[in-house]
Amino acid sequence: MNRILLSTAAGVAAFLSTSAIAAQPDAKPLAPQTRANLEAAMHGEAYANLKYLRYADQAEAAGRPELARLFRDSANIEANEHFDREAQALNLGGTNGANLEDAMAGEHYENVTMYIEFARQAEADGDTKVAAMFRQIAIDEGTHFDAYKAALAKLSPQ
Repeated sequence: MNRILLSTAAGVAAFLSTSAIAAQPDAKPLAPQTRANLEAAMHGEAYANLKYLRYADQAEAAGRPELARLFRDSANIEANEHFDREAQALNLGGTNGANLEDAMAGEHYENVTMYIEFARQAEADGDTKVAAMFRQIAIDEGTHFDAYKAALAKLSPQ
């Protein structure tokens, strides 16, 4: 499991290191460890956001609306305050073309490498349902790649 998490983190870090993260010309470049810490923090905030939304749905289904509200409020802060501030500090994003190219790189990696490797490992471990899920997600990531590629082709020169 740790190997999978490290593999995923390495792949995501590679995506974040692409041209879509452009430092402002007048800004002092971030130290490499600061950049790595921001990227790790952003991954944690994004994961916490989605995890807390799931917890909120479960609390709601269990008849605990006050608990659901607590989880949703926390999820909102994780995504719309913490992640956003860290993304600004990292200067995440660039031109539409650069952002599409970055998104394509991420989806391509997930489509042809990450989820395929995850499926093989799950299959080898006897986790056939999870292997099938990973294969289906890989297909979805390929669809996302194709959509981004089509959008990039339609962009007027910037």
